[in-house]
Amino acid sequence: MDEIAGAFRLNGGVDPGIVDRLRRSLAGTGTARGGRDNVAALLSRRLRQPDGPTAMSPSRSDNGAMVVADCRLDAPNEIAAALGLEGPRRWADLDLIAAACNRWGNGAAARLNGSFAFAHWDAEANRLVLARDALGTRPLFYVDHPHGLFFASTIQSLLTLPEVARDLDELVLAQYLTIEPQDHERTIYRGIFRVPPGGMVVADRHGVRTSRYWTLDDVRPVRFRRDEDYVAAARALLDQAVACRLPANGKVATSLSGGLDSTGLAATVARLRGDRPFDAFLRVPGADHPYQIMDERALAGAVAAQYPNIDLTVIDENRLYDEDVEPESEAGFFDVPRGRSLNASWFQPLVDRAHDKGCEVMLTGGCGNLTLSFVGEPNFAHDLISGRLDAAYRGVAAAARDRRQSVPGFLAAHLLRPLVPRELHRWRARRSAGGRPPWTAYSMVSEDFLAELDYAGVSRRSGHDAPFVPTMTMREHRLRALQSQVNRDKGATARRRAVIEMRDPYADRRLVEFTLGIPERQFWHAGVDRWLARRVLADRLPREVTDERRRGVQCPEWYTMVSARRDGLAAAVERIARSPLASRVVDVPRMKALLDNWPKDAEAAKPYKQIYGRALARGISIGGFLRRYEGGNG
Repeated sequence: MDEIAGAFRLNGGVDPGIVDRLRRSLAGTGTARGGRDNVAALLSRRLRQPDGPTAMSPSRSDNGAMVVADCRLDAPNEIAAALGLEGPRRWADLDLIAAACNRWGNGAAARLNGSFAFAHWDAEANRLVLARDALGTRPLFYVDHPHGLFFASTIQSLLTLPEVARDLDELVLAQYLTIEPQDHERTIYRGIFRVPPGGMVVADRHGVRTSRYWTLDDVRPVRFRRDEDYVAAARALLDQAVACRLPANGKVATSLSGGLDSTGLAATVARLRGDRPFDAFLRVPGADHPYQIMDERALAGAVAAQYPNIDLTVIDENRLYDEDVEPESEAGFFDVPRGRSLNASWFQPLVDRAHDKGCEVMLTGGCGNLTLSFVGEPNFAHDLISGRLDAAYRGVAAAARDRRQSVPGFLAAHLLRPLVPRELHRWRARRSAGGRPPWTAYSMVSEDFLAELDYAGVSRRSGHDAPFVPTMTMREHRLRALQSQVNRDKGATARRRAVIEMRDPYADRRLVEFTLGIPERQFWHAGVDRWLARRVLADRLPREVTDERRRGVQCPEWYTMVSARRDGLAAAVERIARSPLASRVVDVPRMKALLDNWPKDAEAAKPYKQIYGRALARGISIGGFLRRYEGGNG
């Protein structure tokens, strides 16, 4: 795992001062390495030793080409074979990417499976190519400036350059607060852009151009004659995705809850490792709470009992971290808004315990709900509009029966509500909010700030307004979520102090393409959701896990955790109130009112988890970022 950076300028060459500042900005061990000629400079520094063969960075070719990369390839042997690199040698991922660039040029990224971001300088063509993997899991940012094109793994590296403006994009800022899905290329800074997920940026004598080599149009339909064939194919892909993420060296761990994603992941690791033990960690509530939730200890325990090589650790502690007590304290480290959530604090003890036990890689299932275990609920309203009345009613009746709901109630929520015009939804949302914009129901954004941006008009055009139902197809919605970049922006810098490398097998491009390509009826059958995952995992999980229909609750003791931070939250709000910029963007009076009217106990707070448990801390965190951006430290 490396940090990379560089610069490109055809006319006049790259300024040595820019190269030096970028070199010094890279975090990691040892010294930053680089290569340059009269036009381009490429730099890299190791953050963590790769799992497998290593290569000297930058990779250089006889023709003057250079490649730097932050990468972990999922199918290195397949790439080596396609390149004609036969033999027993294990090739380093960087060398394979360099060979692919030399052989396939701008088509290299499309032929790579894995998690990667790379820069390829073609000296003969005077062309720089920046590329990222299909889901954009490894970050890469760039600035197109009159003094050249600059790129880096982190926004922080680019902000060390005096040539890079720090002006904020206020629309993106509003989207952070309202949790709106954002553009894949724009960042919080007007002049800094992302290389798009599944995309490339090419800079040469013709200018700077952005393109996508992988979109939904590139996902081929997957059709089999029998339902069992979909199950068999998915099992093979899951095994493959997990196997290629198991470290050859170092200790591996998994998270383990009662859900299908984590139990399926842990069971797959157990099968692949044979008798070799590994650690699995289950997070359970650490304090009393008012929620009726399923017993995840029993479900995770059933999996551990089936596989003796799973060493299960149950964590029920509640710990206050510095960033919890002072939510804006991380603004100086990240240089981007970081709405630290309660769920992040809730899971942090799990990561800490894994680190204490010497684990270096943890497999997680974050993308499972969008791939293998996608719910798959049909669009009943679409069936009705299309004239398929019988299909619509049968689907509603089966789903209502399965969820133990009345058919009329389910019909109103899932069949009739989507047919109501959006204008009526907008009117009802504003009325229920007392005339306030609908986004204030779950965020601490200032109404005046939204009005300045005509946020209502912008969101109406993007579909992010009441009733907050995507206007795109479900496949488009799933891919958009899989390629979401906000958390990956923060992850770029978080990796600098990460103690464990996180890997998600459900983000494997081959599995993603399969689950986007199969008929959606494979996910939902006779009112049973997650039908594909339940069948796929039936060969490795206890029946009580695959039959479980309830969903777990993360951080159900949120009131206890937030109440322990109340004084810190109040002090943070007072600091934000003294910042003209922060108090213009976030609703300081409302945050103060929430603190003054604190719920008396967890039961009283139960209906207000979104506001007290999420929106308040998010508003304070973003307010703290703005206070620091403005220069305030009091």
